[in-house]
Amino acid sequence: MGHGPLSGYKILDLTQFEAGTVCTMNLAWLGAEVWKVERPGRGELGRHSGLHPNDDTYGFLALNMNKKSITCNMKSPEGIALIKKLLEKADVIVENMGPGSMERLGLSYEECKAVKPDIIYASIKGFARGSKYEQFPAFDPIATHTGGFCAVTGLPDQPIKSGASVADSGSGIQMAFSIVAALLQREREGIGQRIDLAMQDYIIGLCRSGWEPYYDSGKPPRRVGNGMPLEDVAPSETFACKPFGPNDYVHVYTSRAPGSTQWDNLCHAMDMDWMLKDERFATPHTRFEHREALYKAMAGWFAERTKEEAMMILGKADVPAGAVLDIDDFRNDPEYKKLGMVIEVDHYEKGKMEFAGFASKMSAVTIDYEASPALGNANKEVYGGVLGLSEAELKDLAEKHII
Repeated sequence: MGHGPLSGYKILDLTQFEAGTVCTMNLAWLGAEVWKVERPGRGELGRHSGLHPNDDTYGFLALNMNKKSITCNMKSPEGIALIKKLLEKADVIVENMGPGSMERLGLSYEECKAVKPDIIYASIKGFARGSKYEQFPAFDPIATHTGGFCAVTGLPDQPIKSGASVADSGSGIQMAFSIVAALLQREREGIGQRIDLAMQDYIIGLCRSGWEPYYDSGKPPRRVGNGMPLEDVAPSETFACKPFGPNDYVHVYTSRAPGSTQWDNLCHAMDMDWMLKDERFATPHTRFEHREALYKAMAGWFAERTKEEAMMILGKADVPAGAVLDIDDFRNDPEYKKLGMVIEVDHYEKGKMEFAGFASKMSAVTIDYEASPALGNANKEVYGGVLGLSEAELKDLAEKHII
């Protein structure tokens, strides 16, 4: 039994790839006991890739910490019988399989509810139940394109998808939050429920700020590159810094709000007070009209500094400025380890490794990070200890390739 606010809750994890695995990993970090169900011999589809055909991928390691792996051939009647026995012991079942997969396996909400009436049944799909797209396959870029994200991301003549898996990881975190809410409701009312989350719907909600310019203009928000989609203002641009590597940039934005001193602060910090007297740069809107001249004037200052130097100077002057930081930056800056955002785990094969940790800092919760599990590492513990199967029964199931 683990510790943490979700200690004592048991999660039957039928997830793969990212959206579902992020959900269950966050629950595990908060103390839930997560039984990750995988295919015998090969594991979940995200364990292996062309680069790692016989080894766990680094993606799998980053998305499945603090879980217990059990194997089960769910395409066999005996395998489904095992899952239903575990379901009797579980509080939550989570899945993000393709449309119709759970129904074909005999694990629909109705069938699971018949086994465990107060089960929390959590399902992540690309599109909503009842949607005209319901049966379509979907991954992260499909959700971001159909959810409005790419409509406002990119250049005016070119939508560009996000480099981060905002639909996958974001919907996983949203589902974890929803599961905790459902567990609280069950504590009060004694009921289970079905939770359906579509990645498209999550992205539609994530893009809610775009409704403001939509109502203001009567048109959907435009793609403006590094500009501000809410309004045509400047500066709102990303500038190259020395030594001009692929991520040596800093983004600068000054508020358009009345009374803001950020533009003045920027000019003072850059020692370019002459811009305060230039009529072309008198307001956010005139600065936008003359943005090419403005950005040309500003570019030289950034070219003489590293991204860290530029961000520190401007940030201390109360100017919103953000360096383009990457994984190398996070790993090589001890501050992120001190703050608990870069964490270390000891993997059973690869040794000590570092990954991103849990973003929330809770005064009464300490997370003990554990490496992602070896395939089937908890078969004996879960099937034997939880279901009470004997050594002989476990051996028979293994010989039949059920586990």
